[in-house]
Amino acid sequence: MKKILVFVLFIFCIQAINLTQAIFEQKMNFPKASTFAQSLVVVGRSFEGQPYKAATLEKSPEQLVCNLQEFDCVTFVENVLALTLTQYTSTKRFMVYQQTLQKLRYHNAKIADYSSRLHYFLEWKIEAEKNKIVKDITEELGGEKVEKSIDFMTKHPQFYLALGDSVLLQKIKQHEITLNQTQWTYIPKAKVKSIESKLQDGDIIAITSEVEGLDFNHEGFVFFQNGRPHLLHASSEYKKVMVSVDALSDYLAKIKKHSGIVVLRCN
Repeated sequence: MKKILVFVLFIFCIQAINLTQAIFEQKMNFPKASTFAQSLVVVGRSFEGQPYKAATLEKSPEQLVCNLQEFDCVTFVENVLALTLTQYTSTKRFMVYQQTLQKLRYHNAKIADYSSRLHYFLEWKIEAEKNKIVKDITEELGGEKVEKSIDFMTKHPQFYLALGDSVLLQKIKQHEITLNQTQWTYIPKAKVKSIESKLQDGDIIAITSEVEGLDFNHEGFVFFQNGRPHLLHASSEYKKVMVSVDALSDYLAKIKKHSGIVVLRCN
């Protein structure tokens, strides 16, 4: 019985990989839009209706997960970005997409263990800026300095199965110490409406958190609809990839734990 189960899981994994590669090839056949940002939106919107699923990256041992069938908010952003970056290369090969995804998801693009993944979106932002993939334009838009300690993971290890390992817990703690030496800015949600006209399709919106010790709650892309920016995102509420029903500032106002936004523009 055990051998049969292992065989079934193996076949399932092969089918999932083949489907992901087929989706990749489909996206590579999209014609480029007039700008990279517009191409991001085209690729992102092509996933509308795909299911939301959390914890798809939780594999042991740590490994690069390529899943273009279901997303959480972070995997949606990084997969759309990795696909679009690959679309702008001369080869458009699946291996290039994998390498790009790994660069976006891991410290120094290297997979070692659970702690080598960029768990905090603030880490993700810093790594993407270092690799000249995005630019944080929040300060230019009138952002205010964030005064907050980031330590949610080590204060709540019960939420993270891998952090039952004391060595990994200490490694995550070191990442938090580094993050807390970093200065960054945000736009309070009460001021977001005043800067909406300065946003552009394809900007990455990272939503800052009121939760103690946590940097961000949610992420997505700007998509203008009826003259106002909405959020193109993997929605945990609606359980699918979609464009937010409400414009960005109205969406933020309805959710108490959202404190504001950080805006990243692709280079």
